[in-house]
Amino acid sequence: MHKKLSTYYLAIFCSLILLLASNVQATDESDEKMMYTIQDIETDMQDNSLVMVIKGDSAPAYTMYELFSPARLVLDIAEARLAEAIDAEKILPVNDFSALKITTLKENGPEITRFEITLAESHTYKVDRLENNLSVRLFPQKQNSTVAVASKTAFSLHDLVVRKIDNQTEILFRADKPIESFRQDTVTGRDGLPDSMFIDINNVDGSELVREKVIGTSLDKIRVATRGTGVRIVFDSGQDGLFSYDIQTVPQGLMVTIDEKGIQVPKDAKMANESISTAEAIVSDPTLDALIDSSEAALSDQAKAAAEGVTAIEAMQDSFEFSGYKATRISVDFYKIDLHNVFRLFRQISDINLIVDESVNGSLTLALNDVPWDFALDIILNLKDLKKEERHNTIVIYPANQEFAWPERANDNLSFEADVEVIEQEALVIQQATNQPAEIMQAKELLRRAKIEESNDDIEDAAVFYEKAFKLWPENAKISNRLAALYLVNLRLNAKAVYFAKETLKIDTNNYQAALYAAIASANMDQIPEAMEYFSQSINGDPPMQEALISYAAFSENKGQPEAALKLLNRYSDVYSDTVNTMISRARIYDAIGQSEKATEQYKTLLYSGYQLTPGLKKYIHSRLTVDAN
Repeated sequence: MHKKLSTYYLAIFCSLILLLASNVQATDESDEKMMYTIQDIETDMQDNSLVMVIKGDSAPAYTMYELFSPARLVLDIAEARLAEAIDAEKILPVNDFSALKITTLKENGPEITRFEITLAESHTYKVDRLENNLSVRLFPQKQNSTVAVASKTAFSLHDLVVRKIDNQTEILFRADKPIESFRQDTVTGRDGLPDSMFIDINNVDGSELVREKVIGTSLDKIRVATRGTGVRIVFDSGQDGLFSYDIQTVPQGLMVTIDEKGIQVPKDAKMANESISTAEAIVSDPTLDALIDSSEAALSDQAKAAAEGVTAIEAMQDSFEFSGYKATRISVDFYKIDLHNVFRLFRQISDINLIVDESVNGSLTLALNDVPWDFALDIILNLKDLKKEERHNTIVIYPANQEFAWPERANDNLSFEADVEVIEQEALVIQQATNQPAEIMQAKELLRRAKIEESNDDIEDAAVFYEKAFKLWPENAKISNRLAALYLVNLRLNAKAVYFAKETLKIDTNNYQAALYAAIASANMDQIPEAMEYFSQSINGDPPMQEALISYAAFSENKGQPEAALKLLNRYSDVYSDTVNTMISRARIYDAIGQSEKATEQYKTLLYSGYQLTPGLKKYIHSRLTVDAN
């Protein structure tokens, strides 16, 4: 979501690391390997819970992560070996919610002993290090009253809608409301697994979503798994390395856009209209667009069939024609679609004026293949106890228990054309009443042009269009926040970045991303009190943003506040788990404040973590271990 800004932070960390490494003399990397001997593994099972304690002879260097289909906890311990007395087949007592597999990996880097625990969806886990030991607790998901209350107020994910267009794939996760609170992170593939990105959404019911959906572009597939009171949605890459992506909150839920540049997209997946830009997604209706897209694809298939030799006479010989249904064919497949979106689809397909009584509401599951739209309309009217009246290229839909009367002519000698004019004028009034203000329409056009300029790397011109759009639409915090990001990351205009970040915070005081932009820009201008205030605001999310914790820690370390930096790094570790950057930063701070033992422990953990380390970083770590040992 913030890939450019994240790259900027990574560049800062890499610069610091390389600066330190450049002053270190090369050392011999053939240090004797330090093994972690697993002397015993104890288990204790009570009721429906299980505790497994891995006992070792020194502090373990380990990492852990999750896999899905089925759900598994993977615990990798570097340079570890089992005592001969341990029988790996008899470690876990017999139970119906977990299974254990232990393997040894020797191919790359340090030798890894892997504990792979398959876990039922009814259970969760917690891993703690107790000095030289590792404790793994497996226990049922909480079912107490607090969770029960949360589940009542939780919203639902109803469907995921995929659109493949020229240079991108859009995935809409349809929900009862906009999804504004979520956590996103990436995972580097290992042992043949692809790189992936995942999104965690708390307090949401995802039972209606498919468990796995194959996409087949640079995004290989999407997997959905229950996680506590929410869901984890995993996006597996279909290429070498992770795809570029963007995540946006939209009125219908959450939109994930995958950049497909350089990936060949089938021609029949192209839209007749231009692709939706990030800014336009703020106000567009992806559900309706997907419905129309599905229908247009079906129409394209029909046209192709006709070109291959199907005659007009043959096309007429089907049951629909003989039943009087001769309208345009549609093919759609959607789950729990709002009725008004369906009627709008018919309006787009048919070019007929459509008026729906305000008392009509509800949703339905729509799965149709190559049927006339008026046939589908009649079925829907029967199912929903609705009626229609059709006259003068206009259809009125209303509940069956109500009455409807067309407007009578003012006098008998009015011509038929006058009646048509009256209907068209009424339709025009209705249409104008639903239109948005002219300023908003102009702003949308400016947003479209801004996105085009941005995609062409003409950032200055894009910023001009965004600013004009914001003047017309000053209550749209997403425009001002985009301006803050462009001025901070791309144009390096810190003062303007602070200005637009503040404008965003005026509209949305809980926009932690805007607070982070203001904090970084203020720090760049050496406005320390303002930077600290905005940094403090930026980490107030639940959970706090990754970028905010990392940036605030770097700022605190740079300003001579190592304790504050350590506290922020530890909080990052608790919420997101450690990375190379957080571990090297923590070790460096321990070195700086004279806590050599803790620094040594961090360097060892990093060395045997399984992460890919650059040669320069490896040399630096070995040199620090040598210095600390002396």
